[in-house]
Amino acid sequence: MRILNCNITLKKPIIKSKIDIRLIIILIIYLILGIILFRYYQYQINNDGIGYINIAHSYMSGNVYGSISDYWGPLLSWLLIPFLFFGHTPLAGLQSTKLLSIIIGFFTIIGIRQLSYRLEMSEVIRTVVLLMFVPLILYFALSIITPDLLMVCVFIYYLEIIFNLEYPNKLSNGALCGIFGALAYLSKSYGFTFFIATFLIFNLFQYFRNSDRYGREKVIKNLVLGFVIFLMISGLWIGLISIKDQKLTFGTAGEYNYALVGPQSQGVPDYIEGIHNPNQINSKLIPKQWSPFKSWNNFNYQINLIWNNTLKIGTILTNFSILSLLIILAYIIMCIQPPRKLLSQNVLYYLVTVLILAGSFVVVVVEERYIWLIFVLLILMGGYLINLLFKIDFFTKDKFSNVRKTLVLVAFAFLFITMPINYLVQNVNTGEDSYYQSNILNQYGVHGNVASNDNLPQINYLAYYMNITSFGQPQNNISASKLRSELKKYKIDYYFIWDNSNQSTYMGNYSEITNGKIKNLKVYSLN
Repeated sequence: MRILNCNITLKKPIIKSKIDIRLIIILIIYLILGIILFRYYQYQINNDGIGYINIAHSYMSGNVYGSISDYWGPLLSWLLIPFLFFGHTPLAGLQSTKLLSIIIGFFTIIGIRQLSYRLEMSEVIRTVVLLMFVPLILYFALSIITPDLLMVCVFIYYLEIIFNLEYPNKLSNGALCGIFGALAYLSKSYGFTFFIATFLIFNLFQYFRNSDRYGREKVIKNLVLGFVIFLMISGLWIGLISIKDQKLTFGTAGEYNYALVGPQSQGVPDYIEGIHNPNQINSKLIPKQWSPFKSWNNFNYQINLIWNNTLKIGTILTNFSILSLLIILAYIIMCIQPPRKLLSQNVLYYLVTVLILAGSFVVVVVEERYIWLIFVLLILMGGYLINLLFKIDFFTKDKFSNVRKTLVLVAFAFLFITMPINYLVQNVNTGEDSYYQSNILNQYGVHGNVASNDNLPQINYLAYYMNITSFGQPQNNISASKLRSELKKYKIDYYFIWDNSNQSTYMGNYSEITNGKIKNLKVYSLN
């Protein structure tokens, strides 16, 4: 308990060397491992990634208006454009996303090093902590194509500024926070609400921490300037998507996901609509907006949703490290102290950020990548606790104290890096099968419009590689006559049947073109 009551105030700035050899070595290790792993993750593909690549190509073709999306943030696609100039094949598009993510990860580690100085820890602990981020950031960069790493990177720099107890002393700090907040919003629409909430709360903390009038005035100036710059930059994009949607909106990802988990939702329309024109949306199948306050049943449904999402977040954090929930609990205990004293300690800022991030998603839907920033903060928070632990007599008074410290640091690092390392080792060559399947199907001349009995994501990946158009998959338990009718209606050129489906008997006289050369896949030519 002595550790948890230890008071660390950071009123004096911590002096950092401008040239940190240890950081340079860590960055070199990161780049070397990134280059090695790039070969094994260059084929990784997912539907959102295809969307961002296609939007970037749309910008490059001059279709700026058509590229504006209220669902996907534009920043990742904008950053992809320079890479896509050097390669125009579908594989080059995927490779570009990985190279960009590795570069973003490089700057994320630099930002994490800066943020780490907002908590007291020895340079030995800080070096170990930064090394721990190498596999974690590579996991973020290579496991999936997503703007979540980009948003994490931007928020790291934002938090480094707002967590600084000297934040009010420079008006530029408020301006920089506004810029980083806008960049986070341009990465993902979630950045809009997260920045507004945290910027307001942390400025309130800074305001009440300063007892003198002059200090509080500086906080208010930073708050106003930060919000003005944030809204000026964000407002440009909000204006564009609002004009296109003909209604005021800052993005539809949140409301769509909330509708998708609603009590009346049937799920993702693509999976339930049946074979359909991809350019036409059946409005009856779009998830409907709902309110937990509309009825008692809706309210109960929302409570159950919050409970289930809370359990899911707990599971995600525990799978990341068994120390995760213990670290959060330790910080909650450390925050039990007089408010004035607490406001002068950065443990409060870290804990509030974690709770806001977790609380943001328990109401709607949770995916691991949504809370990657919590992963980053937990390691830094753990490093601070280790630093406090090493101040007790057990780690300072005898000749074996350094051995004990070493064992604790190794155990701490092991419990956080196991998950990302296991993933990177066990998922090499992920997505490679889609690439090689597309090459084989190209040899058979597959083209035009296609549909599939199942495995919709895979058919979307093949469509990306082969420049064919996917018309989705039929509804469950469709009859042979209705299936053939839909295939004819939408002028489907090729029908894909995965695994040992009995739909093979529906194909009648249509010819199977692959002669069984692709495992678990039959392709029927319908012309």
